[in-house]
Amino acid sequence: MKEFYKTQKVTYNLMSFTGFKALLIFSMLTEGPKSYKEISDKIEDNQYLREKISIDTMRVYINSLKRIGCEIKRIKGEDKISKYLITENPFELKISPDQMKSIIKVYKNISKSMDVKDMLYMDNLFEKIGKYVKNEEFISTLKGFSLLKDIDKNLLKDLIDCCEKKQQITIAYNSPNSGIKNIEIAANEIIILNNKIYLNGFGFEYEHTNNFLVSRIKEIKNITDIVVPNKNSKKIIVEYELENCFFEPESYEKIINKTESKILVQAETSNTFFLKQRLLQFGPQCKIISPVDFKQDFISLLKDMKAGYYCD
Repeated sequence: MKEFYKTQKVTYNLMSFTGFKALLIFSMLTEGPKSYKEISDKIEDNQYLREKISIDTMRVYINSLKRIGCEIKRIKGEDKISKYLITENPFELKISPDQMKSIIKVYKNISKSMDVKDMLYMDNLFEKIGKYVKNEEFISTLKGFSLLKDIDKNLLKDLIDCCEKKQQITIAYNSPNSGIKNIEIAANEIIILNNKIYLNGFGFEYEHTNNFLVSRIKEIKNITDIVVPNKNSKKIIVEYELENCFFEPESYEKIINKTESKILVQAETSNTFFLKQRLLQFGPQCKIISPVDFKQDFISLLKDMKAGYYCD
């Protein structure tokens, strides 16, 4: 041990070759059926062992593994060659039917309050657990409850990243009406509505905010760091009143009146999507003064958001 701490290297002096061979054979048999020749060749090729073992010696190791609790079967493969296989071992993670019910119940409850990022972490956790649990019913049941079961996780991670960076992206979207089409979006956030996952963003084609079902997004075809408003979009001037809050104007905003308790702000922009997102950040401390049509659009947005929270 002192030698290992000093050099940080495994050497012949530090190894129990008998134990090492047993672990090597155990590892091979947990991967799948292995013949005597496959095991013997693996041991002979190992950089620390470099020796050929006899069939009798290998049986000694097999019996040793059985004594510590491994169930090992001898089967014949398609090539008619006898092979050894571990069907059960004391190191496997076992889940009883009662434990399975409890885990599924907890998973269903916490998934109701998780955001999509947490769902990804949870899904990856159960994937790792699934590698060590020999209970297909448990794994398939969990997958059945997951909102991510029909979604490309790598694509979802990329979409989350685009939303966090507020990037403009072009997606290939499989529309139920028109088939696959390219759509330009100012990515805003990934949301969950009616137990489905959506990309929320401003669509430049029709110039309004929309939700796009993530399971219908085939790929991200282009990413731009700077969101470019539609060239045909006209700038509008919006006035709003803020109460009792810290305010630092953006480049398109200016303060036109200020008292001890209120600030009157004027914004001039063609990107109404991001203006609405900014106003939402102020919550009830923000009151839109004009124009009337923008105010009505904003009220409709609030109603849609409320309906999303109260949906079944």
